[in-house]
Amino acid sequence: MFKNSLFSVLLFCAYTMSFAQEKPAYTPEMQVFHSISSNEIYAFVEELCKPEYQGRQAGSPEYMACAHWVANRFAEWGLKPGGDQGSYFQHFPIHYTEMTGLGKLEIITLEGRKSYQVAKDYFPGTNSLNGRVKAPVLYVGFGLTAPELGYDDYKGIDVRGKIVLVEGGVPCSDRNHKDYRTWNEQYISTTGRITNAIEHGAIGVLLVGKTSNPNIKHQGIIFCHISEEVADDILRSSGQNQKTLKAAICKSLKPASFDTGCEVEMQTETNYNPHSQTCNVIGVWEGTDPELRNKPLILGAHLDHLGNHGGIFRGAWDNASGSAIVLETAKAFGRSGISPKRTIVFILFGAEECGILGSAYYVAHPLYPLAQTLCMINLDMVGGGDGFSMGGIKSFPQLEKHFADANEKYIHRYLKTSEYRKMSPTAVARTDGAIFNRADVPTFHTGTTGKYKNPMYYHDLRDVPELLDPEIMEDVAKFLFLGIRDITNDTEIQ
Repeated sequence: MFKNSLFSVLLFCAYTMSFAQEKPAYTPEMQVFHSISSNEIYAFVEELCKPEYQGRQAGSPEYMACAHWVANRFAEWGLKPGGDQGSYFQHFPIHYTEMTGLGKLEIITLEGRKSYQVAKDYFPGTNSLNGRVKAPVLYVGFGLTAPELGYDDYKGIDVRGKIVLVEGGVPCSDRNHKDYRTWNEQYISTTGRITNAIEHGAIGVLLVGKTSNPNIKHQGIIFCHISEEVADDILRSSGQNQKTLKAAICKSLKPASFDTGCEVEMQTETNYNPHSQTCNVIGVWEGTDPELRNKPLILGAHLDHLGNHGGIFRGAWDNASGSAIVLETAKAFGRSGISPKRTIVFILFGAEECGILGSAYYVAHPLYPLAQTLCMINLDMVGGGDGFSMGGIKSFPQLEKHFADANEKYIHRYLKTSEYRKMSPTAVARTDGAIFNRADVPTFHTGTTGKYKNPMYYHDLRDVPELLDPEIMEDVAKFLFLGIRDITNDTEIQ
């Protein structure tokens, strides 16, 4: 009995020792890989969305406070400064408008006055003029004048001294239409339709679509963004409704402008700051190869959001999610002690929401020559879903392979890739990656695919951290860490 028990113990010990010898020890890199944490990423999101940063509006002191918090993290993790004069900040000038009061919006009909609430019914224009206007409202469709397309919403109607009610977008949504590209590249700008309203003599603009949009330039006119319900209230006395009118214009590609018979009084309380300053935050993980260290890979996301305009726009999905993943990836490299052959530049851009200004400034003043930059990976709104997407990388098989291998070996998510497409010079840039694309830097937008667990709200007060899915964000950070690690050590990449 004793002999049998002793034999069993010795056999068990031999088996466990053999198993321990066969099991490979984690490398420091893989230890870091497994330490990338959804809890930590979510904590970064919560930090960026704190009330004291007041929605991270570019140009504001609160945005700069947030940028300093980011710079302190880069320093803590051992990244070198990539900004001005040995700092992490790349400063550039900007103008911005702060909201000093809620203002008001009222419609006046034969039945009396009706008042509306900020956030519930409308948002004041982020760069609206400070003041008050009261005037009749004229519906002017999309508010566009496109002579080469034979289209003019202002033809045959006098809007001088009036308020105009304007749709968003363009009349042509058919991708097969011969003029689709012209419409969607040259006439999609909201700033352009406000300029057109001013040129035709309007004194106020009501933009259909309740959102906040800081990339509309300050042009000295009062405007606000209204819900479709408010638009219907304005149109009711004329027997019309917004959805039917818009659909009719899109179907016929012919204007349908008219006097609504309604009067509106609107007031915005704003303070315009024409000479402010904001920044990109840049941290550098230097490469060791004498040649490749000057041919970097850039990982970036925009840090700014909309600010406080009738409420604090916390911007969790857009784009604390992308910023938090950049931060976690930067921290992973700092933790790992990896010495890549190629330099990695981590950039959190300012003023993306104001017209992609931070990335444009970096491209005009790059830390490393753009011609030597291997690629730029952009993250914007990466807070949900169950798969990965990497737009454009399919055309670069040497790079795609490293990400595909990392996903297949360690993460096992669906990965969608696409061919690279060079942007048209006349197309409207909507994200930081577009600016690098135009500058001939291969640019890949990394996002997520599939069904989101929770709804996501774009430029909305409901865009809050609680709706994000930290698990997919963790996997995106792991995916990027491994892919970038392998790319920056691959000396065969051309």
